[in-house]
Amino acid sequence: PGLAMDIRPFETADAIAVGILLDTVFEGSAERRLTEELRATRRMASEMVATDEDRIVGYIGFTRMVAPVGWLSLSPVAVTPALQGQGVGAELVRYGLDRARQSGALAVTVLGSPDYYTRFGFTLKAAENLNVDYPKDYFLLYPIAPGTAGLATNVIYPSAFQKV
Repeated sequence: PGLAMDIRPFETADAIAVGILLDTVFEGSAERRLTEELRATRRMASEMVATDEDRIVGYIGFTRMVAPVGWLSLSPVAVTPALQGQGVGAELVRYGLDRARQSGALAVTVLGSPDYYTRFGFTLKAAENLNVDYPKDYFLLYPIAPGTAGLATNVIYPSAFQKV
């Protein structure tokens, strides 16, 4: 029958399945350890899972940045390898950004492929004046509040990112 996908908030009972998904997609435990640390330090603003029947096939997390206050970072997003390229990740990103806007986030950063993320409204241009410890060619901004695009300021990730 095809994919009967549903997106819902992450629940504590999902932690093991999400951990296995992250370990599989990212070929190692760094992303799983990062999300566990962000959860433990209360830096996760929101987490969602995509399910097919009752099986978790996708995950997205949004982290509260240390600075600027009110900004989130989309990290990570993962889709089970067998379903990659079928729109699961795109649906998670769209849904997640919608939730971020509704929750009052001022902007969302992402470190990733410009070819992928620009279709959702992320831009390199909006992030060009930001000071960040990551390659600028892959650091994009999804501005929500007026004045966030082109802002010149320091972007500070939670300390959990330094442990990865």
